[in-house]
Amino acid sequence: MKRRSPNLVPERVDAIIEMIRAWEGRLTWPALIASIAAKFHASYTRQALFKHDRIRIAYETHRSSPDRHAGNGNLRPASATLKAALERLQRLERENAELKKREHALLEQFHRWAYHASTRGLTEEFLDRPLPPLNRRGNLARSRKLPAARSM
Repeated sequence: MKRRSPNLVPERVDAIIEMIRAWEGRLTWPALIASIAAKFHASYTRQALFKHDRIRIAYETHRSSPDRHAGNGNLRPASATLKAALERLQRLERENAELKKREHALLEQFHRWAYHASTRGLTEEFLDRPLPPLNRRGNLARSRKLPAARSM
């Protein structure tokens, strides 16, 4: 029986996103899954990867990027530094598009929260209150005195 792959922790999600950003050629789910399996020795399904918004957005952004469709055979950089600068520019443009999509998703989530808060009668002043102070010692220290340390 095949063992279950470990959960996708944030570090692994970041590594998968970097794989997508650095991808050369046509990106498909089966190719990405095979690449992930080779790198992490763990197999994930398309559904498991798609469930993570950051991976899905990076995948969709890479698939829809215009530089993916343009053939790089026509444009030959004059030097290695120019080629590196063009690659960096393309990477930053893809990353910027990903961040714009994530920002849009967060704005949608904020609007949902604002709507639900207003239907419950919560005011903006109530929602903007500061968080209560953090009590790391727990309630035990407040409710009773701790016994004094005995000297030996």
